[in-house]
Amino acid sequence: MMLLALLLAGATPAESPKAYMERVYASYRQKDFNPLDHPGRYFTPRLVAAMNEDAKLAHGEVGYVDGDPICQCQDPDGLHAKVLRVTQQGAAKALADVIIDSTARRVRFSLVRTNAGWRIADVSSTDEPSFLRAIEASNRKARAKH
Repeated sequence: MMLLALLLAGATPAESPKAYMERVYASYRQKDFNPLDHPGRYFTPRLVAAMNEDAKLAHGEVGYVDGDPICQCQDPDGLHAKVLRVTQQGAAKALADVIIDSTARRVRFSLVRTNAGWRIADVSSTDEPSFLRAIEASNRKARAKH
């Protein structure tokens, strides 16, 4: 136990959930940034799996996921977002409240610390209380049709 404490003391501090979200939104300054190009860098495996299944079930058409859940948009040009508050829930979970300036839209992100760092487990907004549950429900309906 003492050895573990000594090893951890020498380690660099992990990125905070707030720093993670700020870094994610800073990525939108890059031309053509799209988190859906590399979803595993931003979303938990469960959310990635649900989005992949949605795309597969859509057979080349637009499925349930018709935009970027992080910017809450289809075109992020001119996106300005502010991470308002992050509440950590133990060592491995956090809630991040963000306001997207272009629409004054408030969005809440459920974050989970994975071996790769913080990842988005779910997104909620006024008109969609759970992005993950909505995709999973849509996938269940689409599977039932086939």
